Amino acid sequence: MRNTILAAVALIFAMAGLGRTAGQVQILWNESNARTLEALTKADVANILNAAPDSANDLTPGQIDQFRFADLEGNGKYELLLTESGPCASFVMILRQIGGGYLNRQAFFGGANLNTATRDLNGDGKQELIILTPLVSHSCTDMVTWPVVYSLKRGKYVEASRDFPNYYDNEVLPELDQQISKAQAKVAAGKRNYEYRLAGLIMERDQILRVLGRNPTAGLNHAYQWLNSDDPDLLQDAEVTFKEIGGHKADEQAARDKRVRAFCARYPGTSMCKQSAASRPAVDH
Repeated sequence: MRNTILAAVALIFAMAGLGRTAGQVQILWNESNARTLEALTKADVANILNAAPDSANDLTPGQIDQFRFADLEGNGKYELLLTESGPCASFVMILRQIGGGYLNRQAFFGGANLNTATRDLNGDGKQELIILTPLVSHSCTDMVTWPVVYSLKRGKYVEASRDFPNYYDNEVLPELDQQISKAQAKVAAGKRNYEYRLAGLIMERDQILRVLGRNPTAGLNHAYQWLNSDDPDLLQDAEVTFKEIGGHKADEQAARDKRVRAFCARYPGTSMCKQSAASRPAVDH
């Protein structure tokens, strides 16, 4: 019954003017079908994914930011990469055909430009994956990210940033150093809001230095500086930095408590702050 329904859904899509047939849901993702795959639209991709027997059937074309078919393993078989967005979250997904219409899925929390996110960084013929992974989120639109490298191991991508120091040394860190210098100049000149930009760049650089093993406590001094701030965002930066470094539970908790107080002093009308105020015991005068 389920297969009959899925076939009917695919036929409806084809009749709606997509110019595809239900049979193309089962088309092999390989070099021989490269032109057909390149011609697919977001609606076609959503249809293909929703028609898989193990799908939740709830992906809409509007949720797909980018998609691309690519031979990630260098074996002539294509994988489907797509970026998907939702409320306050973004994901990168890799899908592989495994027979019977089923798809193997691997999802990553973060963002990527699919035109540059896959590269053979070590010359082994397999594509590494670079995901811009959130380090701290001040809001849905204000996030500090850093580029995490994933390497293909036995058909699955695993985090392997430390194995690719040349990528960070030659491409990421030099650009970060330039941006930090520019932001420092803006802060020194009294430009507003550049403190947050500078803090984010510093966090990204120090995270990379820690992951590469160059400096396990990189960012600790900055975290203590931000701990002395009354700004909720800088206090959150301090909290996250203490957590990432490890071994600073008391400082992490102090930053968290101070951040909540600073946030509620700035935004007392939020539901969280109202509940917090209501739960405090009354003070006799």
